[in-house]
Amino acid sequence: MAAAGSLLSLLQQSIVKAATSRSSCLHTSTSRADCSRAALTRLHRQAYALLYPVLLVKQDGSTIHIRYREPRRMLAMPLDLDTLTPEERRVRLRKREAQLQHKKEEEPELNDDFDAEHYRQFWARTKK
Repeated sequence: MAAAGSLLSLLQQSIVKAATSRSSCLHTSTSRADCSRAALTRLHRQAYALLYPVLLVKQDGSTIHIRYREPRRMLAMPLDLDTLTPEERRVRLRKREAQLQHKKEEEPELNDDFDAEHYRQFWARTKK
């Protein structure tokens, strides 16, 4: 009778294993490792690069939150000059030239009127 009981328990174990293996065959992978996985949850990495949350402003004025390598509040995408009309392009180029000329004018000349003889008393030794 004991042999029949152990045979019955082995049969039950094999049935349970077969039933569980059939259900796991439906899904071949436990997690999806595609591009949308990180976008939906979080970055799954062992070593995280130091990235900061930044607000990105696109050319059309829309904004999105991204992770950027430098801590900034906001990044603006550069404007494509090829999409502008000729008048708008000329106005932008004039503004750029004015900024460059303004920066050059701000540099003052350094006039050196230092007289070392005036301070000679501080490094000359006195005899005691």
